[in-house]
Amino acid sequence: MGSEEGGKRRDKESHYRCATLLHPLRERILRLTRSDEEVGLSDIAAELDEAPGRVAYHLRVLIRRNALKVVPKCRPAPPLYRWSPAAEWARKMLDEIDELGSEGG
Repeated sequence: MGSEEGGKRRDKESHYRCATLLHPLRERILRLTRSDEEVGLSDIAAELDEAPGRVAYHLRVLIRRNALKVVPKCRPAPPLYRWSPAAEWARKMLDEIDELGSEGG
């Protein structure tokens, strides 16, 4: 029974990971931060031409799913974000999305 619970947990996590990338803004944020450089909220919002509050919400979702992490900074500097070491799943999904796009075009 323990292995069934582990399988359900993995399925649930896989579901949440897929759902994370279903939102186009989250996909755009991940693509923008894919270079592994640290980037701030205001820079992301400006680059994507989105409201900072909207970007902040999606950053929190990406952090919760371990796609991005917050880089510790001295206060009062605003936080910076970068890819999480646990985000290999997100890189693979973005690559798959790219492959599907190139096959259709």
